[in-house]
Amino acid sequence: MSKQLTPLPVGSVVKVTGSDQEFVIISQMPVTEINGQQGYFEFGAATLPMGLVSQEIIFFNSEDIDQIVYLGYIDVQFQEFANQYEDLSATVQYKKLKITAVDNHQEARSEVFGF
Repeated sequence: MSKQLTPLPVGSVVKVTGSDQEFVIISQMPVTEINGQQGYFEFGAATLPMGLVSQEIIFFNSEDIDQIVYLGYIDVQFQEFANQYEDLSATVQYKKLKITAVDNHQEARSEVFGF
């Protein structure tokens, strides 16, 4: 995988390593809890083509992205956020969580993507 743009703007469509599903990014640095541990991922996303149809959000990090299919909306506010991203991520008080496995044969498993 080549170096990823971090953060990716909301509306970006990506493929995550080990999955054929496309995801649209809907959140930056969302905090969640997995197996009793609170932490954050770099991105929260919904599946395509349906989008967010339940309360289940897909979580992953830039190192999990295999392909950027579409780059989302970039405006002045996003550019300011991107310029401050390293400083913001250094001050996050939660542990960065990681994906541990992917199921290629079915939809993303909830324990894999943290929803």
